Amino acid sequence: MPRIRSLGRRAGPLGVALTAWDLWRRLPPKQRKQLVNLARKHGPTVAARVMKARANYRNRRPNR
Repeated sequence: MPRIRSLGRRAGPLGVALTAWDLWRRLPPKQRKQLVNLARKHGPTVAARVMKARANYRNRRPNR
């Protein structure tokens, strides 16, 4: 599998938001509805895991 070359910097929040908006616009309405339903079902679980992982990271990292 070929590697995707990085253009130097990581995408910031604005870049991620613009990319997500572009992908959303390209989806047919039926797939948009599927995506919204999946986000409603799994979103709270994913958000809770992200918050837990963030707390664990903060507890593990050395103090500055």
